[in-house]
Amino acid sequence: RIGARLQIPPHGRALTHSDPPGRRLAAAMKPVLAAALAVAATFRAAIALNVRSGAARGVGCRHDVAHGRSATCPVTLPTMSGADGQKPYFDNLHSAIVDGNGVLEGCKNGSAQEHYVNEFTEELQCLYAMLLKDKCGGLQTRHDQRMEQWELACLAPEADLLDAYDLMDDAERKYFHAFKQEARERQIFTTYLELAGYKELACIFMKTIDDECVAFSTPRLLPPSYWHDKASAAP
Repeated sequence: RIGARLQIPPHGRALTHSDPPGRRLAAAMKPVLAAALAVAATFRAAIALNVRSGAARGVGCRHDVAHGRSATCPVTLPTMSGADGQKPYFDNLHSAIVDGNGVLEGCKNGSAQEHYVNEFTEELQCLYAMLLKDKCGGLQTRHDQRMEQWELACLAPEADLLDAYDLMDDAERKYFHAFKQEARERQIFTTYLELAGYKELACIFMKTIDDECVAFSTPRLLPPSYWHDKASAAP
């Protein structure tokens, strides 16, 4: 189609100065055009091969985004000798954020958010490890003041980042802002944060602080019956 618009003369006829300038230009461009079309054809073939290969492996776009990332964390668990409970603590906290507590659902079942929080578990664990390595910035627990509100903000799918963020005091907000900026500078976290946002990170941040930078073997949560009773008593 491009060749037709340029009116390339038939092969074998020599051009002279009497030919229109447009025809002489078209002839000069013919080798360039042919090379460009060959490259384009090769590129399309490569794309087709890649798509077919991905389909054969059962790989979708979302799966590729997750598994094409680098997963090198600058901090390993435990962050200090004898702190063997740090990894189980994170596993239990992550499970609570995904699966909820009592009638609180956690991430909405079957949602993209649930997928991202599960798929990027290692990235979230790395951020948690970085927080522990920094001894939670020296921030003090506020467990008694916000235990119930933390669960409502962090384990209910209809709650958003602002609901979680509103639970922080000024010192926590200042630290969290610097913490998330540092996270965005590391490529391994960029994809997760762009896809899922900051809510779950804010929730992990607050619960880790409230449990005294993991002075407990498991996150301190209300018993599931507490939420079932509240739901039963609701009008």
